[in-house]
Amino acid sequence: MKTRGYLFIWPIAKNIWPIAKKEVMPVRTGFEQLCLSHLPQLGLKPARKGQEEKNGVGFTFVPEPEIGEGYLWTYPINAVCSLTIYDVVFHQDMSFRYHHPAALTVAVSSPGSAEPALTKPCTNPENLVGYFLEEGTFGHTIPKNTPVRSIGIGLMPDFYEQQLPALMGQDATQVRKAACALDGTVSLPEVEGLLHQMAAYLPQAGTAGLRYEAKVFDLLAALLEWNDLTLSTPAAACISAKDQEALQSLKHFLLQNYSAQVDLQRLAQMCYMSKSKLTYLFRMLYGTTIYEYILTCRIDRAKELLADRGKKISEIAALVGYERQSSFSAAFHQKTGVTPNEFRRQFWSQ
Repeated sequence: MKTRGYLFIWPIAKNIWPIAKKEVMPVRTGFEQLCLSHLPQLGLKPARKGQEEKNGVGFTFVPEPEIGEGYLWTYPINAVCSLTIYDVVFHQDMSFRYHHPAALTVAVSSPGSAEPALTKPCTNPENLVGYFLEEGTFGHTIPKNTPVRSIGIGLMPDFYEQQLPALMGQDATQVRKAACALDGTVSLPEVEGLLHQMAAYLPQAGTAGLRYEAKVFDLLAALLEWNDLTLSTPAAACISAKDQEALQSLKHFLLQNYSAQVDLQRLAQMCYMSKSKLTYLFRMLYGTTIYEYILTCRIDRAKELLADRGKKISEIAALVGYERQSSFSAAFHQKTGVTPNEFRRQFWSQ
């Protein structure tokens, strides 16, 4: 029996529909094996009416008050793909063990939920991770007072081995390769942004599946493009140590100065490169453009500032580098799928 600690992301859609239809579920269904068999081990129970996340669409589980606080929410996008979001802290060490089907996961996760899937400790508040689990029994112990947060999609092999190739008209085996290369050290703002858009979206019954499925296809397309650009010809092997060092220094500089106006010529001079070489190597090494990386930094900081009700939207726009509030709102909506005001309302309603 093998045990490893991968938390909560599961493709449960095949077996969750009986619950959605309010039917009585037969004993030992696949859903029970995937969810009900181990969620009680963590003190997580179906939320009562009024406690549900996301307009009551999908399925919300909450811990007993004496055990922890927060929630786990999951939505079956289709029969072979699901979205799971969790934000929970336990007041005591919690252990679980359950049978997991073969599945591929892509998620943005806190260290508390990402580290079990990685080979080294996480240093970032949020980490982009991907991993594949063979069918088997898995277990983990969650230390008390450790925030466990994640937004992730779970894909069953039928989806990316059969359905996706049929849609693409070509082999899609690179999806698994690209996903499993996400080890917490890679930053792909487009992929991370799409996961956050799915989390920010307030689903409507009847259309939620279409919305989420479109985002999943967008995410997989971004992964495949990154794979073609970077993994097919290993970036590190193509870029000299001197240029890699310059790019790493530039990335740190941008993280500290994201609110400043971008002057590509100045950035190129800092790296002792031409503008064309800089833009090409930055995308090759990090899987994103310089402008997209700056946008991600700005929006991430804006989310933190929006938690402060005392700050006006116009003030936040200026703090993250926008002269006009309208430009900030448009960029925020493009990145997250909601306006700054909608994000703030959703943040304080949870």
